[in-house]
This record gives sequence, structure tokens and C-alpha cells, in this order.
Amino acid sequence: MVESKVVVPESVLKKRKREEEWALEKKQNAEAAKKKNAENRKLIFKRAEQYSKEYAEKEKELISLKREAKLKGGFYVDPEANLKLLIIK
Repeated sequence: MVESKVVVPESVLKKRKREEEWALEKKQNAEAAKKKNAENRKLIFKRAEQYSKEYAEKEKELISLKREAKLKGGFYVDPEANLKLLIIK
């Protein structure tokens, strides 16, 4: 019996090797992107939590200032409520 060997062209072997390298590189890039996205999400949630705390504190401070002004018989005007109108002739 004669064993027959299948001869694979060199170009096909090069193509297989190149595709394997590309697949490995693509997988590594995907893993790196996934890790980076996870870190970014953690950072985003921390910032959102910080902002919500900050806004809650400002809201509480505003309420306490209004109550204090009411007890003193006055009124409190929000700092954002200021309106300036300038007319130039």
C-alpha cells in the first residue's frame, strides 16, 4: 500500500497562519476593550452617585434656607431666580 500525502500549497498555509494570528489579535483586542468598558462603567456609576448626593445636599440646603427665612418673617429668593435686563439705546 502506498500512502498518499496531500500536498497543501504554501499560499494556503500562509493564509491559515495569517488568519490565526488575526483571530488571536482580535480576541485580545476584544478582551482589552471589555475590561476598559467595565472600568469606565464603574467610574460612570461613581460619578452619577456623587452628583446625586451633591444635588440632594443642595436641595436640602435650599429647603432649610427657605424655612429659616419663613421663620424670620422674610422670604428666600433662589440664586438662579435672578434676572437682569439691560436696555441700551
